Amino acid sequence: MKIKLLCFFVLLAIVHSANAQTLFTYGTHAVSKDEFLRAYNKNPDTAGNREEKLMQYFDLYVNFRLKLQAAYDEKADKDESIKMETENFKNQLTENFINKQADINHLMHEAFLRSQKDILVKQVFVKFSQGNDTETAYAEILNAYNDLKAGKNFEDISVQYSNDSAVRNVRGNIGYITVFTLPYSIENIIYNLEPGSSSTIYKSGSGYHIFKNAGERPALGRKKIEQLLFPTPPFYTNEQVKEVAHTADSVYNLLQTGTLFESLLPTYGYNYNEFPEANVMEIKVGDYSEDFEKEVFSLKIAGDISKPFKTGYGYNIVKLNENLPVSNDENDINLATWLQSQIQSDGRLDAMKSRLVENWLSVTGFKENAYNRADLWSYTDSAMENTSSLPVLYKGIKPETVLFQFTKKKYTVRDWIGYLGSTESSADAGEQHDYSKQMHDYIRIACNSYYKEHIEDFNPDAAEQLKEFSDANMIFYVMDKYVWSKATDDSAGLKKYYDGHKASYQWTKSVSALVVTAPDKATADLVSSRIKDDPSAWRFITGAYNKVYADSNRYEIDQLPVKQQVPLQKGFQTSPEINDAGDSYTFIYVMQAYPETAQKSFEEAKGAVINDYQQELEQGWITGLKKLYPVKIDEAVLKRCMSN
Repeated sequence: MKIKLLCFFVLLAIVHSANAQTLFTYGTHAVSKDEFLRAYNKNPDTAGNREEKLMQYFDLYVNFRLKLQAAYDEKADKDESIKMETENFKNQLTENFINKQADINHLMHEAFLRSQKDILVKQVFVKFSQGNDTETAYAEILNAYNDLKAGKNFEDISVQYSNDSAVRNVRGNIGYITVFTLPYSIENIIYNLEPGSSSTIYKSGSGYHIFKNAGERPALGRKKIEQLLFPTPPFYTNEQVKEVAHTADSVYNLLQTGTLFESLLPTYGYNYNEFPEANVMEIKVGDYSEDFEKEVFSLKIAGDISKPFKTGYGYNIVKLNENLPVSNDENDINLATWLQSQIQSDGRLDAMKSRLVENWLSVTGFKENAYNRADLWSYTDSAMENTSSLPVLYKGIKPETVLFQFTKKKYTVRDWIGYLGSTESSADAGEQHDYSKQMHDYIRIACNSYYKEHIEDFNPDAAEQLKEFSDANMIFYVMDKYVWSKATDDSAGLKKYYDGHKASYQWTKSVSALVVTAPDKATADLVSSRIKDDPSAWRFITGAYNKVYADSNRYEIDQLPVKQQVPLQKGFQTSPEINDAGDSYTFIYVMQAYPETAQKSFEEAKGAVINDYQQELEQGWITGLKKLYPVKIDEAVLKRCMSN
């Protein structure tokens, strides 16, 4: 048995040694074969001859480690701008990982399916009577539920049992709703009902409900509108209401005779704001009253203006700015962006995240210390009454007493009192002294913060991405210091480099050309025709059209931003062609042709000179780093990398 165990441990040591083979060292630092191969396999350019690609990458990787070590030796990781950028990236990364844990993809898919249809909803609603008498209210809703099970008419039952006049007056009719119209808990109930069926009893914060799916239709989508509102408050007399109606008709007549809708917004605009976009309202089904939505959704073409119509707020005139129809493509980027923004703002994602905290309590090493709760609550009362200083000691409780802790952080009585002080102003009066509940909440808030602060401890992928981002920032820091900014700012060095390498900066066959970009083909064709007729007026011509851009410059023939062949011919003009992104059209007009080679001036060659000078500086810097951190390569291990 002892021999077998000895053999096992020897074998284990051999395997560990093989996996930890040192590929190269630089100074006192070592890089293993596995570490290098992991980095190489992330490289997007690994296709083709493996040995050639790997050797090319090896040289780059050695230089990368030298630069990174230089950055650490200069304490670039302590630089405030790098720390801030890393922290911002960590916050974004953490949010993405937590969203994934909360299964945001499931919520997105669910919301997409629900966005495809609108549901007509009716309800029976028994609100809690004065004094929050839930027993009486529940008895009533139970009677309603039993009557519905017996087959009685839903609307009649709503009128009979609903004790809210607004619900009774509309016979329980809520109207059409769509995804995100109602709270998520209610939305779940309704979207899980078959057409014509009713729900079980649901308790909200204000009463008991029974919902009915009274019918479905394909979703109407959303509308972007602007609104003119002519209010008719409840205290207005009939005569005053007639005067408002007359004003609304007069304004509508002005619109019919050419007055711009936007010019009337400062006077009649609903919640008018001087910034145009702020006056645009996005309407979806269920957001507003049924009579208002009926008029809005009757507008079909952008620019259509409704006749004045009356709602509970007054007379309205609405202009349709944009239709936002429902997409049936789940991969539609615009729909996905909208769904995600709604999910993140309506509370359903937060609800999923709050459930995660219960799991995090175990993985974060949460431990609640032993203390007498009654004594802590007494200490807390005293501390909250005198916020200028904490009691020094009360029955073993003192400011430094640890109440609970996670693996790398402890929370004390002082922290607890600070938390209560920060939440007291927003707490409900009845909750301010419910310390047990507040401690429960505080622990979970602390756990949530701790998990986010230490995301790299719980998620290897997050740790790896954070390290890669930090390393990239560090490399940028030293490259900017020793190469990029140094080259750009060294005017004398650039000029000297140019003078020593003039032969490298020659014009080949080239043209001076006007490059014009337009948003669509019709505009591009029109501008192209006008420039062909009068090229000298290009600044005026292009400036007269919206989103048309033009620039004149000298280009070598193979650098022109068009795919068409361009001859060395003054006055030649290409046909407008669509760009690779498919969102604009480009054509060029040749203003002058240069068939012969010629020397580029320093200004003409400056961009290329900066690039070449940077490469020279970088090579010199790396040579110095190799002297500072001598590189030693294990050729045998490198050869084994080739065969892996």
